[in-house]
Amino acid sequence: MISRPTTQQLILDCCHDLMTQTLPQLTDGPAQVHLHMLVGVLQNAAVRSAHEIAWMRDEAAKMRAYAGSVVEAQGADPAITEALAATPERPDSLHLDDVVEDYGLASTAFAAALDKAMTAGEPDLTRRAVELLDARVVNEREVMAGWGATGR
Repeated sequence: MISRPTTQQLILDCCHDLMTQTLPQLTDGPAQVHLHMLVGVLQNAAVRSAHEIAWMRDEAAKMRAYAGSVVEAQGADPAITEALAATPERPDSLHLDDVVEDYGLASTAFAAALDKAMTAGEPDLTRRAVELLDARVVNEREVMAGWGATGR
């Protein structure tokens, strides 16, 4: 019985079975390398599945706050205003498709705000945008922490 039936745990259990049950049965070297690569991808998907909704919700809120700061500092801008006004059909939903839609709308607001900040030559606002992008890279590195080019 699986005591933690999360997507992450199900994927990790599959990885374990692949490595302990399937790999020992493979005698072909390229097939072994291929299996190691597939397990690496699955392990990355396990990490992502455990965190991606929280990461996207957090980043979306920060991107909207940044866009609001740009409007506050530089004045209204039609592209930013329109992007901030757009809301997903189900804004409080935790379903992945709904969260992705919300994240996309926040990204549009962020991109318009960053463009305005850079065009205006606002170093403080540009620095804040870079910090937000750096935080995104930290999340991606967490997902990719176990990734390596197997067999190379």
